[in-house]
Formats: sequence, C-alpha cells, structure tokens
Amino acid sequence: MKTRGDKLIEQIQQARKIGQGILRASELDGDGVIYAFATADALVINCADHETLWRLEEGENRLRQTIARLKYSIETIFIEKCGKTCYQF
Repeated sequence: MKTRGDKLIEQIQQARKIGQGILRASELDGDGVIYAFATADALVINCADHETLWRLEEGENRLRQTIARLKYSIETIFIEKCGKTCYQF
C-alpha cells in the first residue's frame, strides 16, 4: 500500500515529466532550463539565465501550439528566473 508521501512523489514526477515533455516537443528545452512542471491548468518553467528567459518568452506561440497538439488543458504559462515569475501568459 502506497503512503501519501509515495503518492505525492509520483504526482510530482508526473508533473515534471509532462512539463519537460512539452518543452522537448516544442523544441524549447535546453541547458538554461532549471526545471519545468505542469498542472492541469498551468505550465511552470524556471530559467537559469536571461537568454533562456527571452527564448521562452519568444517561444510562447510554439508552447501554446504544442500544448494544444498534445491535448493538455493548460491555459497559463509561467516563465520564472530564480523562482520568481517574470512572464505570465
């Protein structure tokens, strides 16, 4: 029987897998991404540097197209640097 902690870890792993999959499918993944995760209605991407931040900001349409193509219900995209939201689409 799984504990609550085990279930939470599985949910976190799934959220990261979906977030990273969206980045990979949109060809916007790279070294400058610290982490990405997705919930039912949001994608959160944390960047290491300004170059990555700007690349993802410019890639908003590609992210949205990928989300639609993969049939996720995500409506909001948060682009962060050092854990602070810089862009919210």
